[in-house]
Amino acid sequence: MAELQQLQEFEIPTGREALRGNHTALLRVADYCEDNYAQATDKRKALEETRAFTTQALASVAYQVGNLAGNTLRMLDLQAVALREVEARVSTLGQMVNMHMEKVARREIGTLATVQRLPPSQKIIAPESLPPLTPYFRKPLNFGCLDDIGHGIKAAPHPLGSQPAHLSERFVQSEALELPPPLDLPPPLDLPPPPILDINELEMPPPPPPGFGPEEPSWVPASYLEKVVTLYPYTGQKDNELSFSEGTVICITRRYSDGWCEGVSSEGTGFFPGNYVEPSC
Repeated sequence: MAELQQLQEFEIPTGREALRGNHTALLRVADYCEDNYAQATDKRKALEETRAFTTQALASVAYQVGNLAGNTLRMLDLQAVALREVEARVSTLGQMVNMHMEKVARREIGTLATVQRLPPSQKIIAPESLPPLTPYFRKPLNFGCLDDIGHGIKAAPHPLGSQPAHLSERFVQSEALELPPPLDLPPPLDLPPPPILDINELEMPPPPPPGFGPEEPSWVPASYLEKVVTLYPYTGQKDNELSFSEGTVICITRRYSDGWCEGVSSEGTGFFPGNYVEPSC
């Protein structure tokens, strides 16, 4: 880490500054060589001098570029090593977490696998001898016990002695009943017929709400719940809502618990509030 810090803070910045200085020196050398070649009387000697300056400057630049490149590669290698160390440390931490989770899971499994001792309870012991069971046998039904149930009127024996006692008692009891006397209703009164009202005095019913004639329009669905008439105009707030004006006839196809309805009108199909309409009849 110390070497990486030295490369990042000292050597690489120094190499960049040296390259900038060489760039400025090369510009000055180029200007000098150009002026020297233009002013020299011996052009060959001026050209040889220019060639020497150029070779020396390029060699210096190549050395500094190579040095800077080497420092940069060394910095990248150190950073890669540091990243691998961090990755190894993270991997180690992940393995430790997995080991801890496995230990916890094994502890939970061990808790569930522990033999649980149930508290002692009283044993159920079967009796030594069972009580004898009563044998089943069919017994005829006696309907004579139902003779005294009814209106409770006692009667003498019926002259027809050939009938059974309970039947004779029923027959006698039915004959001993006395019917209530007929009610004394007053004779019907001769009421005069109601007068014939003049047709002008009759109150004409209000005109029926708008509806359909004997032939319904084509937009009316085959099945619907009710025909209603709008009380107020409504403009839909969404694309699936139905807009209408006052007095429009709508066929309701579905009602919802929140007060909204779905229906069909001549304007289209959509949802509308139920408190904006009333039954058409």
